[in-house]
Amino acid sequence: MIMMFVLVWSGLIMAGSYLIVGDRVKPVDAIVVLSGDDGDRVKEAILWYKQGYGKNFIITKTHTEEIGENRTYSEMLQRIAIDGGVPADSIYVTSGESATTAEEAKAVKLLMHQRNINSILVITAPYHTRRTKIIFNQEFKGTKIKVLVHPVEKSWYKPTTWYFSVQGWRQTLAEYGGLFYLWINRPV
Repeated sequence: MIMMFVLVWSGLIMAGSYLIVGDRVKPVDAIVVLSGDDGDRVKEAILWYKQGYGKNFIITKTHTEEIGENRTYSEMLQRIAIDGGVPADSIYVTSGESATTAEEAKAVKLLMHQRNINSILVITAPYHTRRTKIIFNQEFKGTKIKVLVHPVEKSWYKPTTWYFSVQGWRQTLAEYGGLFYLWINRPV
């Protein structure tokens, strides 16, 4: 019985750990904040920006933009960035509205070509890093653009505790579903 518990517990920790990848952070032309949370990603990006790791700041625009009070989600993230010390003229928002990480990657690529940006650090939730890395690497394959992916370090999502919350199960299962989708639709 104890052996079964240890195996299940170890499996859950490994399942959470597998989703989390992160490149060693190096100076880049722009730090990219993927949309999808209440501001943890932009706050993490601000920390790296203030340490001199990025010259510009890119925020992706999502299809669920309206948050009320005549403000959009990307405007809220811009406000957090500006209040955190990022100059407004260093912040770019992708055009169009993205519904998926793949669409965000395409929008970021377009903006990078328009702004002559050659390297990025993508900040996202820990559980989302593996899939983000795969998607961005596919999108930028064949270009000379350097893409780094890094997780939010002070996130609620931890490999040793994610399975104690409904949100942890929801995010983990969704990410594995997304990875499976990428695997069955991978280029041959």
